Amino acid sequence: MIRTFLSTAALMALVAACSAPETENAPADAAAPKETALPADATGFITANPLPLADDGSVRRDDYGRPYEYALLGEQLPHITGTMLDGTTFDSADLTKWTVIDVWGLWCSDCLADGPYAAALSTAIGQDPDLDFVSIHVPASAARTTPEEMYKKYGSVDAYFAEKGYSFPVVIDPDTSLRSALKIGWTPSYLLVSPEGIVKGYRSEFSAAKGEPVKDFLKDIAQVKAEHDA
Repeated sequence: MIRTFLSTAALMALVAACSAPETENAPADAAAPKETALPADATGFITANPLPLADDGSVRRDDYGRPYEYALLGEQLPHITGTMLDGTTFDSADLTKWTVIDVWGLWCSDCLADGPYAAALSTAIGQDPDLDFVSIHVPASAARTTPEEMYKKYGSVDAYFAEKGYSFPVVIDPDTSLRSALKIGWTPSYLLVSPEGIVKGYRSEFSAAKGEPVKDFLKDIAQVKAEHDA
C-alpha cells in the first residue's frame, strides 16, 4: 500500500475500515500531543504504554489512526474460546507457550497488505518449539457480520488462503465477541502472550514499518523472552 499518494478522503476511508467502531476510537481531540514526543508512526513494538491511559479509555493514535498504546499490556489475557477454521475448538486456556496472536480481517485493507508478513511470521514461528502462532479473524463491528461484509470479494478465509497460498491457524470471531474481549481497536494487531497468559507486547501492522519488520519482531520477542527468564 502506498500511503504517500492517498488522497485525504481515501486515507479517512482506510482508517475507518481498519479501526474499531467510533464508540471505541479515541475522539479527534485525543490525538497524541506534541509534547509526548511519540514517534510519527505507531508501528513499533511496545511492552508498556508510553503514558497512562486516559480516564475515558481513549487511546492516542498517529495521523493514520494506529494506536500508540494497548489497554491489556501487562494484564492477563482474557479467557476466550472459539471455533477454528478447520472446525476444531480454540480455548486460550490451552496456550501454554509464548504465543503471538494476530487479530485481522479480510474487510481491512491494511490486513490484506499484511498478509505476506503474517504468513512469513507464522512460518518462522513454526520453527521455534518455544513459540506458537494463532490468528483471529474478526468483523469490523457488531453491525457488519454478514459473510459479504466480513470476507468481501474472497467469500471466505479458505478461498483467500487458496488464492494467496497461505496456511496458518485461524479462529473465527463471528460477532466481535473475541475482538471486544481483547479490546482490539485496530487491525491488524499482534499480541505477544507469555506462558503465564500475560500480554507482554503489542504492535500494529508490518506493512507500514521500516526495515525488516518480521525479523525485527522476532528479535523483539527474543528480547522479551530473555528478560522474562533472567
